[in-house]
Amino acid sequence: MILTQEDLEFLKQLRGAGERGRTIRARDAGAALLRLVKAGYVIDRITGRNLIEYRITRRGDDALAEHA
Repeated sequence: MILTQEDLEFLKQLRGAGERGRTIRARDAGAALLRLVKAGYVIDRITGRNLIEYRITRRGDDALAEHA
């Protein structure tokens, strides 16, 4: 998968939210998070009714470093 500018910006926002990841509302994540998960840039886990816990993978870190 080639990262679009929107995907890259969303990945940067996720990185800015916390080094080790955090929990976000599922409805706020939308399709961008799902695209990043399917491509292996982010790992997610549903923790509650509307919450997703995520962590940026090494592949995601590499993509951020490459586009920095």
